[in-house]
Amino acid sequence: KGPAAVAELYSPPRVTAALPPSGVLVAGSTFDLIADESGVAWDFTQPSDRRRAWDRLRAEKPYLVVGSPPCTMFSSLQNINAKKMGKVQWEGRLREAKVLLTFAAAVYKLQVLDGRHFLHEHPAGATSWSHPAIVELRALECVSAVVSHQCQFGLETTAADGGRALAMKPTRFM
Repeated sequence: KGPAAVAELYSPPRVTAALPPSGVLVAGSTFDLIADESGVAWDFTQPSDRRRAWDRLRAEKPYLVVGSPPCTMFSSLQNINAKKMGKVQWEGRLREAKVLLTFAAAVYKLQVLDGRHFLHEHPAGATSWSHPAIVELRALECVSAVVSHQCQFGLETTAADGGRALAMKPTRFM
């Protein structure tokens, strides 16, 4: 059996770029909103881009899909911007964010149903964790979640003295 592919959803090549050139895991497709491994931007608010991604994922059958849909609209800090933005614009952006999250959940569910794996990441306090598609996934017997702080992985911020300091940022991985 050959090496297993890792695909990235909503990410430029990060995990796939860090894989050793000859290993058990190999780089698969990346599907980024800005630029994938070929420089192509994906707009998953568009059904045509979702269909193209589905076709590629079904053909490649990646062993692992690493997903990190945009979490901005699910952040408690974004509630501050709701009044500044205007109701129509706010609701439009939230609707788009839900489409992106739901698409990721559907990809993850395909992975589970086909006996493969996924890793989903969002801030631990994001409201996305209570979205029905994510709640449904978490309820599956083979799915679990854990919270970890990004400082453990070297995430830094600017300290009061202008230097660097570790940033806690609690993140949930499912």
